[in-house]
Amino acid sequence: MRRAGPADLEDLMALEARCFSAADGLFHRRQVRYQLASPCCAWLVAGQFEGAACLLVASNGRDRWGRLYSLAVDPAHRHKGVAKRLLAAAFVWFREQGVQVMRAEVKNTNLAARRLYADLGFEEHEELPDYYGPGTSGIKLYRRM
Repeated sequence: MRRAGPADLEDLMALEARCFSAADGLFHRRQVRYQLASPCCAWLVAGQFEGAACLLVASNGRDRWGRLYSLAVDPAHRHKGVAKRLLAAAFVWFREQGVQVMRAEVKNTNLAARRLYADLGFEEHEELPDYYGPGTSGIKLYRRM
């Protein structure tokens, strides 16, 4: 597990393309380039881009929270514990940033991801109608760190 840097842009874009479509929220190159340079963001990479997680830290001046912005696991490496290892590393990074609550969203139809998040202590809090496009709802997740 390591933190990605600007030199990893092409590999991150390739992983995103293997995992997501535009309808799934595929990142644009400009977004990823910006995220890689932002001090409030970290991309964690598993192995040789078997998976990656994009993490953000936000604050309203009073509270700090973290957001799991993306979790991508290459289809050839799914069901091998990559997502769990990425999330374990994310928990460590968020704690180092002083984050006390982690947020995420998941497609309501992605039952495997919902089980994974529940197993790791996330709670489902609200439905997000049409979050992933017309007719595809999301679910807002929270986890105390």
